[in-house]
Amino acid sequence: MSTTIGASASLLLNYTRSGQAVLDSQPSLAQLLSEDASTGSQLPASATVALSDEAKAYLARTSASASVDSGTTLATRAANARQWFDQQYQALGISSALIDGKVAVDLSGQGRATLSAMASNAQGLFSSDESTAAATALQSRFDTAISPHVVIARHTGNYAALYDAALKYADEAGPDEQATTAWKDQKQALLDGAAAARKTPGKAPDTGNANDPVKALLGKTTPGGSLTPQTTIAAVAANARSLLDDQANSAKDKGTELVFDASRKDGQQVDFAKFDNRSLAAVALNQGAAFSLGEVRAAKAELDQRNRASVLDTLKATSGGSDGASASLALVNRYAAMSTEEKAALGISDRFTSQLVQTYQSIQATQGRLGGNVSQGLVGYL
Repeated sequence: MSTTIGASASLLLNYTRSGQAVLDSQPSLAQLLSEDASTGSQLPASATVALSDEAKAYLARTSASASVDSGTTLATRAANARQWFDQQYQALGISSALIDGKVAVDLSGQGRATLSAMASNAQGLFSSDESTAAATALQSRFDTAISPHVVIARHTGNYAALYDAALKYADEAGPDEQATTAWKDQKQALLDGAAAARKTPGKAPDTGNANDPVKALLGKTTPGGSLTPQTTIAAVAANARSLLDDQANSAKDKGTELVFDASRKDGQQVDFAKFDNRSLAAVALNQGAAFSLGEVRAAKAELDQRNRASVLDTLKATSGGSDGASASLALVNRYAAMSTEEKAALGISDRFTSQLVQTYQSIQATQGRLGGNVSQGLVGYL
């Protein structure tokens, strides 16, 4: 299918043998359209430019976006945005901008001014879900724009510059957004944050202000994957890397460093509370060389401590290990439930578990002959 568009004839060169025009310099659609508008030139009715499917989709997207963002007044933008939401609901077969608390419409094509109109419920045209969805999109754009400055601040300790960048972004808002309560509250929070950062160089200021978008951005953690027994060890390690990075970033924001030696009195001690045993094993094994020596040692020590405590609890639950058969069976079950990586990190071999099974069978046979309990000193397996 071909679409005829107006363009300067000087831009259409070298007709092919089939008579179809091709563009040597491949000007953008914006250039073609703007030149046509400025010069009033038109192609002959027989001249056509064949547009690809991608180009047609681009025109459709930009046209749809322009219909929403073309309003020069707040009332017009709000009315266009209201119409856009209604069209989305009809096309998607939904009735709300949020589903299960998550944004269900694509707001990426909306301008900042339009999102602000939605978020502030301009003209009273938007539901709370629609306003929340727009506010989420606005916050996401702020995070995307300011995140590079977070990296620099954590590297240099200059958090005042981070707040200055956020203030610059805030000041780029249009007059309608700047008139909203949300913008005013954020602007004041950023001013207060910048002043506090200059008084406490080397660390992020604790503004305690819920309206401070920089504080919210600094406090965000890396989204972790849902770990299951089927999750690959590489994915488990990547998740563990993210958890450690979050703690390291938190330490930097406090003007200190993350440390892995329990004997150290300075710095912020690593916290493995959110690590399951398989995650600790992934760090201890360090198969992808993603962890430092300190991280590996600390994870191995934590895993060893957890294993020892678990074995002791197992023995206590079986009459302190005096019931040899029950204690032995409980240990067999415990080690059988371990992941392959956890066993490798702890040095638990198949030979070791086989010996436990043999011990259990031996105790059962002995008890059967003697009619009593036999203690096998299972604490020695710790």
